[in-house]
Amino acid sequence: MIELFDKIQKSLTDYLDTKRSAFPRFYLISDDELLSILGTSDINAIQPHMIKLFDNCKKLEFVRPKIAGGMFSEEGEYLTFHENVTCGMSAVEDWLNAVDFEMQETLLRLSKAAVFYYPSKVRNEWVISYNGMVAILGTQIWWTWAVEDAFAKVAMGDKNGMKSELKNQNTQVHDLIVLVRSDISK
Repeated sequence: MIELFDKIQKSLTDYLDTKRSAFPRFYLISDDELLSILGTSDINAIQPHMIKLFDNCKKLEFVRPKIAGGMFSEEGEYLTFHENVTCGMSAVEDWLNAVDFEMQETLLRLSKAAVFYYPSKVRNEWVISYNGMVAILGTQIWWTWAVEDAFAKVAMGDKNGMKSELKNQNTQVHDLIVLVRSDISK
């Protein structure tokens, strides 16, 4: 019986490894959790494991049965997918790969738009109009450009180039503090 049990255990491990190879994020969850996902045709079986499979993504939102339209972060921030993803019509690893692809595609599109519109909007309005990770990325890109520009000004003889940029950055940080404080008091 022990020999038969070992054979069954090896077959199960091989099966789970096949699923993990098809969707590498499955390596982030235990065998029991993976079996609970694979052992049902209910697409909602994935919800308790979303936070482990997708960093800070607490749950998928299904806009219609078997159609994912976005995902929620643990803080309640919502990412609307650029295109809806059909779930449950294929193997779980296949539709989760589609969710992963659409999440990345949506974030790429949002990031490009955020960087493009940054200089044309009031900064605090710009910050609150994008998801946190997109706003952070866009801010870092524009901060890098501003610092490089300040270095270039100093290299061309403007001795106050860095001081001017420091003043600008301090103003931006102060404005964010005021924005966060006003949001907290609501």
